Amino acid sequence: MKRQWVRVLVCLFLILLPCFVFAQAPVPPLRIDPFTPHIPARAIAYQRLHRVINLTGIAWSIGGLWLFIRLGVSTRLRTTLYRLLKRPLPQEESTPTFRVLALYSVVFLVIVRLWSLPFGLANRAVEAHYGFGRQSLGGYFADILMGLLLELPLIPLVWGGYWLFVRSPRHWWQWAWGLLTPLLLFQFVIQPVVISPLYNHYTPLPESPLRQDILALASRAGIPETRVFVEDTSKRTAHVNAYVIGLGMSRRIVLNDTGLKELPKDEMLAMVGHEMGHYVEGHIWIFFVCSVFGAGFFLWFLAKVLPLQTKRLYRLGFVTHTTDLAGLPSILLTISLFLLIQYPVINLTSRYLEHRADAFALRVTHLNEAAARLQVGFAERDFIDPDPPRILHLWFGTHPTIKERIEFALTEKE
Repeated sequence: MKRQWVRVLVCLFLILLPCFVFAQAPVPPLRIDPFTPHIPARAIAYQRLHRVINLTGIAWSIGGLWLFIRLGVSTRLRTTLYRLLKRPLPQEESTPTFRVLALYSVVFLVIVRLWSLPFGLANRAVEAHYGFGRQSLGGYFADILMGLLLELPLIPLVWGGYWLFVRSPRHWWQWAWGLLTPLLLFQFVIQPVVISPLYNHYTPLPESPLRQDILALASRAGIPETRVFVEDTSKRTAHVNAYVIGLGMSRRIVLNDTGLKELPKDEMLAMVGHEMGHYVEGHIWIFFVCSVFGAGFFLWFLAKVLPLQTKRLYRLGFVTHTTDLAGLPSILLTISLFLLIQYPVINLTSRYLEHRADAFALRVTHLNEAAARLQVGFAERDFIDPDPPRILHLWFGTHPTIKERIEFALTEKE
């Protein structure tokens, strides 16, 4: 089973890598109207570099998990920690000792961070070289450390998963699914309000004509009693963005300070109108429901696959039973492959909802030309490929192409 997964990954990598390396957006002729993006050679080089880094980074991460298992690193780490903490190594299925699991998880998370570091630094170097990345090296590593610390609360959840499996080997996945649902709710609804301030600073947008126009737009869109904040995104990147998040008193419209500096008012309103569309139409709840059902399907699938994985790893001498900590990376490997394979379905849903948000923005703002110019700016200023290779767009594209969005903005009736 493991070998089959690896073969699938290798085949996928070999099929898609040429698309990343050799595919490039065609350079359009001289501009004939303000709605035809002019893509310089510098932007094409940027796009190709990111394609290579992103695809090889996926293969590198998944391959690292496979090597961690097949080279016996996970097995030796588990044995060493049990000895270090002077605990007997379990020879039959039982809930792992929490202290051993916690220490194993911390060491494993650090190893994963170090393994993925070359590609993170490569992405950072590309962003800085092309004038987008503004974060210092110290700030970059501070973000990595913050991410690591935020993952530590997941350790009790992993231990709880093992506990459920031991207590109910046949129905553990159903119990886990029920417990996972509120955690997904936290991720989708609460995390942007609670976790994001750990990375960025937010200040109220000062009184201005733009603020009044945004609040008037929010009222027309059906978002009452909201606040407008500015996020200090420019300390990390020159890319522009905005979003609407929160419930009740926590509801807020957030503008990146990069957008305030780069965009004229009509394009800013077009962008904010799009984000309001996501909020008003409840797209976050659609993704939440999809994630809940997706998690349930995966846990059911894992319940079927886990015994087969364990038997194979047992024959190879890497684990002694199903709840052996040494087999934890194999579960994470299965998760990674599952997520990779489901990208086309998830991103198809995402592209549909993004199109709905575009349509909503045009209805409430009537800024069709501004919306089209906003997309032209994404292509020319942010170097986003306006018409990426089809297979890459189908697999990884979360939004309609810029070309499609410009055409829609210009043809949709006000």
